[in-house]
Amino acid sequence: MSYGRSKSDLKIETDQVAMLAQMLGLPVAPDELESLAAALSNQLPSISVLDDFDLSAYPPILRMDAEWYD
Repeated sequence: MSYGRSKSDLKIETDQVAMLAQMLGLPVAPDELESLAAALSNQLPSISVLDDFDLSAYPPILRMDAEWYD
């Protein structure tokens, strides 16, 4: 569901990258923020194919069971 906006129109801003890095505890130098924002923005169109799937009949995954992979 794209909520009326194309993912190709979306742009990740440097302040969003800084906030994500801080939340994840990742050290990111200020001079790297612009290139990371561009890289993340370039990923958005590549996942737009997921909008083509109707997943309304499937419940959300609320927890992961590590034993499931054994």
